[in-house]
Amino acid sequence: MHPLPTARLRPAAERLRRDRRGATAILFALSGTALLGAIALAADGGLLYLTHRRAQSAADTAAIAAASAAETRTKAAALAAAGEVAQLNGFRPGNDTTFAVRSPPASGPHQGNDRAYEVEITRRQPLSLAGALFRQPEADIRVRAVATLLGTMQVCMLALNGSVSFSNYGQVEARGCGIGANGTGSNAVNISANGGRFSAQGVMTAGSCTGCTGRNVTLTEGYQNNAPRIANPYQGLDSLQVPDPPCSTSTNTSFNSHVEMPAFEQTGTAFCNKAYAIGQDSKVELDPGTYIFRNASLTISSLSQLRCTGCTFILVGTGTGTPASFSAQNLSSFICDDCTIALLGSRPGQVSFTSLSSARITAPRVNRYDARLNGMIITRANAVGSGSPALSMSNLSSIELAGGIYVPNGHAKISNMSAPNPSSCLPFVVGSLEVGQLSNFPFDTSGCAGRNTAVPEIKVPRLVE
Repeated sequence: MHPLPTARLRPAAERLRRDRRGATAILFALSGTALLGAIALAADGGLLYLTHRRAQSAADTAAIAAASAAETRTKAAALAAAGEVAQLNGFRPGNDTTFAVRSPPASGPHQGNDRAYEVEITRRQPLSLAGALFRQPEADIRVRAVATLLGTMQVCMLALNGSVSFSNYGQVEARGCGIGANGTGSNAVNISANGGRFSAQGVMTAGSCTGCTGRNVTLTEGYQNNAPRIANPYQGLDSLQVPDPPCSTSTNTSFNSHVEMPAFEQTGTAFCNKAYAIGQDSKVELDPGTYIFRNASLTISSLSQLRCTGCTFILVGTGTGTPASFSAQNLSSFICDDCTIALLGSRPGQVSFTSLSSARITAPRVNRYDARLNGMIITRANAVGSGSPALSMSNLSSIELAGGIYVPNGHAKISNMSAPNPSSCLPFVVGSLEVGQLSNFPFDTSGCAGRNTAVPEIKVPRLVE
C-alpha cells in the first residue's frame, strides 16, 4: 500500500522550512540593489547639492559685482564684470555651462528696473552611479540672482594700492562705516583669526578678503571680492602748491617756551636744512599760524605739554639735506586743535607719534593756508618717501583724533592705541594700512560732515532676488 501524497510532502516541506539559504540569497540581492541605489542617490545627490551651492554663490557674487560696477562704469562694463566674476568662481561658459546677465531683469518683481542686474547660470552635471542604475547620466542645475544698488556706505579705512591688515587686536570696531582696498591681491583685506572681536558695516575690495568669514568677524553688509575700485576723495591734495620761501637766517635749532618759534606769517621765511626740535622745558605753547620747513625735520619731545590752536606744519622734502619729517614722542600731553601736518615735495619724509600719555589732534574746518586742507589732520604728498612706514602711530595711551588722514603711495601703521574719548570723524586713505594691538579705538565717520572732512563713499549693492 503506497503512502498518501500528503505524507510524502511533509518531510520535504519541513526540510525547506529549515533550509533558508535560497531565500536569503534572494533577499540579499534585492536589498543590495536598494542599497546601491541609496548610495548612488547619496553620492550624486551630494554632488548636485554642492554644485548648486557653488553656482548660486557665483550667481549672487556676479550680480552684486555688476550692480556695484554700474556705479562708476558703463552698463556694458557692468555686464562684463558679472561674467568675469562668474568665471573667477569656476563657471566659464562652455559645453556644460551657460551664463546670462541682463539689465533690466527679464522676469520677477524687478522686471523693467534698469538699475537691477539679473544673472542666470545653468550647469549640466554628470551623474555616475545614479546614471548607471537609473539611466539618467546627467542633470541640469539652474540658479538665478538679482542685485541692485541700495543706499551708500562710508569707508573709514581705504588702501589705495596695497592692503589693509588687522592682527593682534582686542577689538576693532568700525562704527557705521566699512573697510576698502583697491589692491587686487589675494589678501587685499586680511583680518587675522588671532584677534578679538571685529565689526564693520562691510568690506569691499578689488582683490579678495582673507578672514571675512571668521567667527570673530561681524559685517552687517557682508563683503565683496573683485569689487570696483573706490574713488579717492582726497585726490585734489596731490596738487597742493609747494611753498618755497627764503630760509631763515636764525641759527637756533632748539625752541622752548622762553625762545619763540616764529610762524611764517611773522617772518615770511622757512626753517631749512637742519633738524629742529621743540623741548627743553615743561610746557610750550605755539602761536597760531603756518610753520614751514624745507629739507628739515621737526621733533617735539621730552615735554610735559605742547599746545597749539590753529597751527599748520608744512614740511617740504626734495631729497637733499635733512629728511622732511615730523615727530612727536615721549610727551605727557600733546594738544593741537585746528591743526594740520602736511608733508609735501618730491621726497616727503615720515610722520610719527610715539609714546604719548595723552594727545588730541583735531583738524580745522577752514585751513588758512589752503582750502584743500579743510578737515585734514595729516596729508603727505603722493610720492615715495624714504623709510617705512610713512605714518606711524604707536604706544599712545590716550589719543583723540578728529579729521582726515591721507598718505597715498605710503604705508601707515597704527598700533597699541586707546581712545577713551573716541572721535566721530577719522577716515584713513593710505597706500596700505597695518592695524594691530588696539583695545579701545573705534573708527567712525558719522561726524565728518560737521568737521568739513571728505569721506570715501560707495553705493552698497544688495541681492533683492
